[in-house]
Amino acid sequence: MARAEHLDVAVRAGGHSVAGMCLNDGGLVIDVRPMKQIAVDARSRQVRVGAGVTWGEFDRATQDHGLATTGGRISTTGVAGLTLGGGSGWAERAFWLTCDNLVSVDLVTADGREVTASHDDNPDLFWALHGGGGNFGVATSFVFGLHELGPLVTAGLLIWPGEAGPEVARAYRDYAYAAPDQLGSGLFLLTRPA
Repeated sequence: MARAEHLDVAVRAGGHSVAGMCLNDGGLVIDVRPMKQIAVDARSRQVRVGAGVTWGEFDRATQDHGLATTGGRISTTGVAGLTLGGGSGWAERAFWLTCDNLVSVDLVTADGREVTASHDDNPDLFWALHGGGGNFGVATSFVFGLHELGPLVTAGLLIWPGEAGPEVARAYRDYAYAAPDQLGSGLFLLTRPA
């Protein structure tokens, strides 16, 4: 239909696209949010998730087994968009980017074919799906490798006044560079009204 009507197509999963890729004006939006299936195989340390799953849902299901992978820093971020964009998250020092934990992707191509991309099936497409964005088809499900994590983790937030920014940034840079891979951290500069 979109091709026949010359409509732009966008795919909406979590809806967190900073660039607005999950919406368009006057085109067709394919909403995959109802695709919420999650199947954890603790024995093989893998999980299959539907394209509409958020990272909060993903983490709840995998943490029941003491397993995780690098996911979004915000729990309402969609698994699909973060993965297809590469996927930076709290656990990336230990487990690499989200796309590095990708085992396979099921998707529907622009010509309507249902395909699986993995190291063995459609390897060129699989390579492109590692951060190349969502322009290769509509992803319907993902399989990820999982790692042991938790169930308890230590987390915290440290806050300094703005004028301490340069000193804090230098100290953070030095500390984070030498820190063990188990440390997931970030440095944020926030402004607010007086």
